[in-house]
Amino acid sequence: MQAQLPPNTDTVANDRAAHEKAEMKAITEAIARVEAEAKAQCAAESRAVAEARARALAEDRAALESAAAAAAVQNAEAAEEAIKVNKERLETLRAAASASVARLEAVKQETAELRARVDADIQVRLAAEQRAKAEEEGRRRAAEQVVEEAKLTEMASKAAEELAAQAEQARLQAVERAAAVQAAHDEVVGVASADARMTTIARERERQAHAARLTAEQLANTEAEALEATRQRERADQVALEAAFKRAAAEVRALEEARALAHLEQEREQIALAKAESDRSAAQSLHLRLQTEKEIRDAALHRERVEAMAANAAQARRDADLQIIAATERRVETDRQLHAIAMARVEAEQQADFETRARLEVEAVALEHAKLREQAEQAAAEQARIEAEEHQRAAAIAAERQQLSARSVTVAAEQASAEKIERDAVALQLAAAEEANALAQEKAAAAVRLADAERARAEAEQAALDAIHARLAEAERGRAEAEQAAQAAMSERIAAEEVATAAAKARVDAERAGAVEARRKAAADARLQVAAEQEVAAVRAMAEQVEYDAANKAAAAEAAAAQARLAGELVKAQAERTKAEQARVAAEESLLKSELEFVAKERETLALIDQKLVQQRAANAAEARAAKAIEVRVELEKKAAAAAKARADVGEQLAEVARQREAAEVAANEAEWAKLAEQKTLVDTVHAHAELQRRVTATTAAMVESKKKLLEQESRRQHAAQNMLNAMEDKAAHPADEHSETMARDVIGRLKETAGAVWRGR
Repeated sequence: MQAQLPPNTDTVANDRAAHEKAEMKAITEAIARVEAEAKAQCAAESRAVAEARARALAEDRAALESAAAAAAVQNAEAAEEAIKVNKERLETLRAAASASVARLEAVKQETAELRARVDADIQVRLAAEQRAKAEEEGRRRAAEQVVEEAKLTEMASKAAEELAAQAEQARLQAVERAAAVQAAHDEVVGVASADARMTTIARERERQAHAARLTAEQLANTEAEALEATRQRERADQVALEAAFKRAAAEVRALEEARALAHLEQEREQIALAKAESDRSAAQSLHLRLQTEKEIRDAALHRERVEAMAANAAQARRDADLQIIAATERRVETDRQLHAIAMARVEAEQQADFETRARLEVEAVALEHAKLREQAEQAAAEQARIEAEEHQRAAAIAAERQQLSARSVTVAAEQASAEKIERDAVALQLAAAEEANALAQEKAAAAVRLADAERARAEAEQAALDAIHARLAEAERGRAEAEQAAQAAMSERIAAEEVATAAAKARVDAERAGAVEARRKAAADARLQVAAEQEVAAVRAMAEQVEYDAANKAAAAEAAAAQARLAGELVKAQAERTKAEQARVAAEESLLKSELEFVAKERETLALIDQKLVQQRAANAAEARAAKAIEVRVELEKKAAAAAKARADVGEQLAEVARQREAAEVAANEAEWAKLAEQKTLVDTVHAHAELQRRVTATTAAMVESKKKLLEQESRRQHAAQNMLNAMEDKAAHPADEHSETMARDVIGRLKETAGAVWRGR
């Protein structure tokens, strides 16, 4: 190859120097190019680091969105529970409002009934005043009649003393006169007893007074006829027969009047019972109205408190919803910013010339994202705090429900104890009723003994009639013994009535004990009222049932007090009757002393009449007791039916409240399911967006990985090129022939073309 060199050495040297300069220039350019490629590689690594950071941020964002979705689900569950609780409270308030409206209607109706009853009571009071005036007039007339009859009796006694020395015919006429006097006396006794029993029937008293006046007039006529018969014995028989017929008619009228008086006595007792029942019903209605007004006031206070609590809860829920909406908007804004960041990153990847600026933007965006993530974490913490408060509130509500359930159990136990006490009181009432029946039997036995005493007295008087003058003292002793027996029977009857009074007092004490227990139960109900105000409608209905039982017991106590008052009045009536009996006994003694020899045959008739009257009175008393017992039993059955009806009404109210609550729960569940569906849709959208972000991140990672591979390949090529350049430098340092230079030029040209193609490809 050296043989082919040109012979000019200077030319060759110049060419060689130029060639060396060109090679040095090419080497310098290659070194600059390698440095530029190294810088590009550093930029690529920086970009890879930025992409790794972006990928980490995307992963953090996906985790944050997952946590936010979980928090949203928990918040939705908490919101569902809160909505259920609020629905229940709203339904409770609606039920309470309906119950309040119903109570108001009941109060209005009861007010109208009370007004009508007050008007009726005023009319009854006016009628009672009129009856009292009529009774006073009747008493005055009866007193005048008694005075007149006393005068007539005195005149009859004088006439009997004058006629004692008359003959047998005069004696027979005197017997007729004594019979008339006895009939008049019996009429007076009947009038007195009717006045003691009948205090409200003036018309019957006037008729009785008229009959007594007629009897007195007949007695006067009889006495006049007896005096005329003394003068004219023949006419005396006819007058005696007429007097006998009149006496028989008077006895028949007396019996009819006695029956009428017995019926009137029964009617008076029925009227008194009806009036007592009306008063008791009015008192019970007034008590129930007052209790209802108290319940309405308590319900209004409870409704105001519940509405305030509901308003606070609604405001807190609205605030929580606003915070959730704000957090959602911030999250959407963050997603938009992240999307903008992703677009900026794509643009940065497309424009590799602006790496530095892109890196700064990525760092700024990362800093902003860190701030947003911190804000999102704060929002999540706030949401967690709100959920914790909701859980605490739900736990408090559950605790309150448990406490209310425990209190309900306590109330049920107290109600059971009160019912047991009521059963004991009923047993005491039954025992008292049995004692009253026993006393009634004793009274009947005393009446039988009194009738026996009357019969014995009649027998003694009959024996005294056989020997009037010889056994007068013995007849007096028999009469005294009979009177003592009557007094003993009367004492026994008074003692029996005192025992009945004691039994009535014991029954009143038992009723008072029941009333004390009812008041204690009412106090316990008042203590539990605060808890009952926060209970649901069922517990409120239970409390109302307890209060209704207390009202019934109070009414029973009032009825017992009224019964005690009636027992006191009965004792007074018995005392008056005893006084009347004593007066009657005194009158009979004074009459028998003067007319003992004239009452033999009449005593038999009077004994039969007295026996019939005693039997009739005993039958009337038995009928009255049976009617009273039937009325008491009917009243107890009415109370039991009312209590059963009240319990049935409470059960129906509880069922209605349960149905309303179920409907409200169904509606709330439907609303919550719709809300949950919307939230699930939102969560699915968030998950889809997160999945899209993850896919973008995966694509970015794949692109970065492929670029890394390209950079590695390029680095290997550049290393190979560097090696070739080093070899070429070595060859340049040791010049060879022209062929090696040509080959070096070719290799350098290929390297330049390859590097240019790679650079253009980038």
